Amino acid sequence: MEKVLVTGANGLLGANIVRQLNEQGYMPKAMTRRSSNKLSLRGARYELFEGEITNEKDVFQAVSNCDYVIHSAARTTPSPSNLEAYRASNITATKNLIKACRYYQIKRFIFVSTANCFTNGSLEEPGNETRGFMPWLKASGYAYSKFLAQEEVLMNVKKHAFPAIVVNPTFMIGANDSKPSSGKLLLYVYNKRIIFYPTGGKIFVNVEYAAAAICRALTNGELGEAYLLAGRNMSYKDFFMQVARQTGKRKILIPIPSAFLMALGRFSDILENLFSLSLPLSSVNAKLLNLDNYFTNKKAVHDLNMKNTEIEIAVTDALDWFKKNGYLNYE
Repeated sequence: MEKVLVTGANGLLGANIVRQLNEQGYMPKAMTRRSSNKLSLRGARYELFEGEITNEKDVFQAVSNCDYVIHSAARTTPSPSNLEAYRASNITATKNLIKACRYYQIKRFIFVSTANCFTNGSLEEPGNETRGFMPWLKASGYAYSKFLAQEEVLMNVKKHAFPAIVVNPTFMIGANDSKPSSGKLLLYVYNKRIIFYPTGGKIFVNVEYAAAAICRALTNGELGEAYLLAGRNMSYKDFFMQVARQTGKRKILIPIPSAFLMALGRFSDILENLFSLSLPLSSVNAKLLNLDNYFTNKKAVHDLNMKNTEIEIAVTDALDWFKKNGYLNYE
């Protein structure tokens, strides 16, 4: 069996990657922090490596006996807006992994980036991999750090023939979300009777399908290319209505006026600047919530044989997992 290092293996995407590697005949080497919750990996087959991706010694040790590396670990919180808060986890860690992978001559490096590295589109003309980074997202520490890390990977492909591919998942839904991360959105709808929703929309992708496409990128796809792992483009209202139908609970949906959300975001910016507070909403995040933030997965479907998301299946998988593991009373 060829061995694949998976960083961030206990996260929603990482845990699904580990399971897909099992199905595709690889041996995953799961890199997690020593103190991390490993509930999401329960039942999977893997070799455990506990260490820090920001520690170069740990990274070299983790990569040393592997054939491939899938780098899915990252700091993903929407706040603070300061780039420096993300530099070590998202940029320096990526550089450490590239250095180790080049030293040990791994066969292929898969960098998990974000769809925010490209310009969004509409339902009629969704964004794709040819559209560049939106300059206003430099104000988002998370988005800008992932873009800079992605540029570091692609620069190494061009200058050093580094065998790497970039994948750019959209908003992932599914099982094994122990943190929980994106699943907080489902739990919000499940637990609340009155649901407030922003006026924009986003791309919801079945995390299992994204993970399967990432694993196929170990042998498929073109080096130096980026692949949007997109799914179903939906407004927040339509998504919340879908989740409400599947929970079987009656909900009242109330829209949040765009101007109010932007004002709240600007107020949060002021508080962060004055008091160094880390708040979940900023003017950048508010703008994203008001956008029709849509993309296409045509390139990934063609090159990585990615399946198209049926949102009902993704929501069911997530809710079933939360129910099984006692999360449905989560606030």
